[in-house]
Amino acid sequence: MQKHTFSSGFTTNFDYFKAESSETQKFTLIYTHGFAADPWGRKPEEIKKWCIKNDISFYRYELAGHGSDAANLEKADINIWKEQILEIIDQEIKGPVLAAGASLGGWISLLAAVSRPERVMGVLGLAAAPDFTKDNEEFATSEQKEALERDGKILFEKDGFPYVITQKLLDSGRQNLLLDKPLIPIDCPVVLIQGMEDSSVYWPKALNIAEKIRSRNVMVKLLKNSTHRLNEDTDIREILSALDTFL
Repeated sequence: MQKHTFSSGFTTNFDYFKAESSETQKFTLIYTHGFAADPWGRKPEEIKKWCIKNDISFYRYELAGHGSDAANLEKADINIWKEQILEIIDQEIKGPVLAAGASLGGWISLLAAVSRPERVMGVLGLAAAPDFTKDNEEFATSEQKEALERDGKILFEKDGFPYVITQKLLDSGRQNLLLDKPLIPIDCPVVLIQGMEDSSVYWPKALNIAEKIRSRNVMVKLLKNSTHRLNEDTDIREILSALDTFL
C-alpha cells in the first residue's frame, strides 16, 4: 500500500491507477469515501474496475483520521479534508478530474468543484451529504450539547454505528456549508445517486442539492429500495451507468 503525507501533516494510504493510453485518458476519477469509512470497499473496487476497463486514470485515498490513520480522527475536520483533495488535484495528477464521492466524500467532491472549476469537469455524488455537520448540530439532544460544550466532542450514534463528532468538526463544517447559499457555483455536469431507504441521508436532500447547483446539467437517480451504502448489485449497475454518461 502506498502512503502519502499531506501538507497538513496527516499520512494516509492511497491507490493510483494511471491510464496508459493518451487516446482514452479523458480524465482522472478521484474517489473520496464517507465519514468513518474507507476507500477499499465494494463501491470503489467496482469503480476502479470500470476505470481500468475504459483506460481511465483512477485515484482513491484515505481521508485524514480514517483507515490507516483512524487514530487521528478527532484531529481532522472539513477544512483538512477539503485541502486533501485540492492538494491531490493541484500536485498529484494532471488534466481534467471527475470527482466521485460517497456521503461525506460527496460533500468534499462538491467543494472541489467549487474551488477548482477549471479542473473538475464532473461530479458523481453517491448519497452525497453536504452540510451533514449542521444536521448533526440541529438534531443533537440537550445532553449531547452539554457534553459538547464540556468535552469538545460527543458520541453520535446512527444505525447502531457510533461516531465521534468534535466541536472542531462542527466549526469547520459551518465554514464550508453549501446548501445555505442561493446557488452552489458549480457549472459542470453532476449526477447524484440516492437511495430512498437511506436512514443517514434523507432522500429529498439529493433534490435540494440538485436545485441549488447552478449547472443546468444535473441528474438525480432515486433508487427506491437502496440504502446509504449503495453497494448492492442494482446500486453498482446504476453507478457504472452514470459513469458511462461522463465518457
